[in-house]
Amino acid sequence: MVRELIRLEGVHRAFGAVSVLDGINLRIDEGDRIGVVGHNGSGKTTLLRTISDQKQDVGDITFAPGLRIAYLTQIRDIDEYATLEEELNRRGHQFKELEEEIAAIETKMADPSFYEGDWQPVLDRYSELQALSARSGGTDVAGHAKNILNALDLGHHPLDMPLSKLSGGERAKVALARQLVGMGEIDVFFLDEPTNHLDLPTLEWLEKFLAKFQGSQLIVSHDRFFLDRICTHILEIHDGHTRGYAGNYTAYLQQKELFLQTLADRIDKCEKEIKRLTGALQSMKRANKYDKSISQKHQMLSRSQRELKWLKRLKPKERRGLQFNLQSTEKSSLDVLDFKQASLKFEGLNRPILNKVEIGVRRGQKIGIVGANGAGKTTLLRIINKEIQLDDGIIDVRPGVEIGYFHQDHRTLDFDLTPVEQVQKLKPRMDYGDIRAMLGQFQFTKEMVSTPLKKLSGGERARIAMLKLLLEENNMLLLDEPTNHLDTDAKEAL
Repeated sequence: MVRELIRLEGVHRAFGAVSVLDGINLRIDEGDRIGVVGHNGSGKTTLLRTISDQKQDVGDITFAPGLRIAYLTQIRDIDEYATLEEELNRRGHQFKELEEEIAAIETKMADPSFYEGDWQPVLDRYSELQALSARSGGTDVAGHAKNILNALDLGHHPLDMPLSKLSGGERAKVALARQLVGMGEIDVFFLDEPTNHLDLPTLEWLEKFLAKFQGSQLIVSHDRFFLDRICTHILEIHDGHTRGYAGNYTAYLQQKELFLQTLADRIDKCEKEIKRLTGALQSMKRANKYDKSISQKHQMLSRSQRELKWLKRLKPKERRGLQFNLQSTEKSSLDVLDFKQASLKFEGLNRPILNKVEIGVRRGQKIGIVGANGAGKTTLLRIINKEIQLDDGIIDVRPGVEIGYFHQDHRTLDFDLTPVEQVQKLKPRMDYGDIRAMLGQFQFTKEMVSTPLKKLSGGERARIAMLKLLLEENNMLLLDEPTNHLDTDAKEAL
């Protein structure tokens, strides 16, 4: 019989007046690999956090006894001021309760009165916890992670390298490596946008790792191909409610299309029945014909109206389409910029980031920059944006070039501000009504426009960063991982 690991019954979660999860029922069994999908801000991350922390407002969340959860968060939990070794030795989510229980028992054992009672069961539990800690890597997490570091192509970095010198993709790998330590002892793995920042070889390795992992998985992702290859079930969140589908992402799309078509047919049939019954009752009234069939028809009409109301509640609300209307200022010169013998090397790396690079950018070009994590893609953009100086050579940015930069970590935003305040900071003379209208075009509701960015999802932050580019009216865009965090509709609009 399949073991039940987690059960949610009637779970509600709200933030202020905004209801995010509304009566969620969910069961996670041993071996389930569930993909969680939905538009930006639908509550996917909130669902994972609510289950992990068991902090629902209403309803019940039940864990199997001794359940152990690992959680890779969407906003990577990384200390950029730490070294690689220090970060790997920092305990992941899955070790927290284990360490707390060990510490509590050790405190009891330090009290002489402890041994006056029945202490043997406590010592047995202590031995069990110590054995579990040892199997999970004990205190030598960095040593236990060596194979994972090599698999993630991080093994060539010295362990004393500061994380601040790693690329965004490499830091994402470090966060992943720290969670993967001791995975043999984990029952459920929560992954929130695990493919963000990862290069293709790492993504392929992660897919193989998760396919072999014996525990259950709850995965939030907008990567349909990743979900296709990994998931056995799909859970869609829409308007605070969930609907489950068996199979991978492709099967989900097929089933959803069938569901929506069947729903549309039933609504159409119900509306026609209401029209027929209403017409029949009106005809009987005009003919002054009253018999027992009138009561029956009234009952049938009332039943059909209730059914129509119920069916329409099942129909997903249509969202306003997202449009990125990026307008440039005056055109730049034909020659936009040139690298001439450009060289750069970072301390601690045994290779140059740039080695006598000669390349030019011309007006109208759309240039994709590809390469492995740590190859220097972000560094190249930061050089163009004058955030990093070359060691040798020059970069010649022509007069009249106005640069707009979309950082992969959205660092140009002030996370303490609300979306309205962020726009007002950039355009202080813009009318408040115009700001609200513009934010509405970017799918921000009246509740969201007054919520600090630090409380919004990654996709919502990305939309604000895109809006910032729109308002700046640049004629050259530097886009660093612009599709990270965006849902499918937003990606297509971009």
